[in-house]
Amino acid sequence: MSRPLLLGALFASLALNVFIGGAFVGAHLAKNKAPTSPVAARLDERPRNPLMMALRTLPPEARKAWREGARDFAVTQGPRTRQARGLAREAMRGFGAEPFDQAATLAALEAARKAEYENRLAMDRRIVAFAATLPQEQRAAFGDALAQPVMRPERQRD
Repeated sequence: MSRPLLLGALFASLALNVFIGGAFVGAHLAKNKAPTSPVAARLDERPRNPLMMALRTLPPEARKAWREGARDFAVTQGPRTRQARGLAREAMRGFGAEPFDQAATLAALEAARKAEYENRLAMDRRIVAFAATLPQEQRAAFGDALAQPVMRPERQRD
């Protein structure tokens, strides 16, 4: 084989090997950096639910007891929650109305916030009633876990 042909073949082989090696390294790095799904990306960005984090500190039988009351609570409070959100959305959609009625908009937002507050009170009552069923050690651990500040995961800077 002639020397120029051999050098050309070696150069082509080297270029192909660099290309293939770079593709493998790039795929590996992209796999480690990219979230597995858009849902996973959103979950990484939002703060964790303090109540769910606190429930994880309890034994399985206590978590089961919490879940048993969840359906009744959702049936009772779900429509009220949707109503509160609907009132707030409707008030905000009215921002473009002419003439703009500030008093009516504020009254609608006040009604929405009042409904939200009542829902929060209902959840607080449920949490306190549940805590009252726990032994003192579990109740203390549950309270300490609920009192932890909500931490956002660190966002990577590009």
